[in-house]
Amino acid sequence: MWRVPRGGLVPALVAGLVLFAGGCGRGDKKEARSDTSKASQQGSDGRKKDKEEDKHAGWWCDEHGVPESECSLCSKKVAAACKARGDWCEKHNRAKSQCFRCDPGLKERFAARYRARYNGKEPPPISED
Repeated sequence: MWRVPRGGLVPALVAGLVLFAGGCGRGDKKEARSDTSKASQQGSDGRKKDKEEDKHAGWWCDEHGVPESECSLCSKKVAAACKARGDWCEKHNRAKSQCFRCDPGLKERFAARYRARYNGKEPPPISED
């Protein structure tokens, strides 16, 4: 019958498993980086994210100067809700409560919300369309 020395086989198997799982560390770093960047380009559902989704992933809509979840220019759902409650500027095709053209004071009101959230940091400049 075959006998295994006490405490010899288990540590050897664990060490072998660790070395096998960890590899030697000499793999192609460039390939590893490309795999990482590919993974970051995929959404949680595994499908590839496009640049538009990345642009709208944060709390703030940099392009329009309002919180992303409230942006009537980026979200059809938000726009529909604004229209339904009568909060719509027909002239500028956006929520009246976000129309900086009709009421320039709104720009400062939203900027103050940004500063409050980010400890006094100024919001990014918005595009004037």
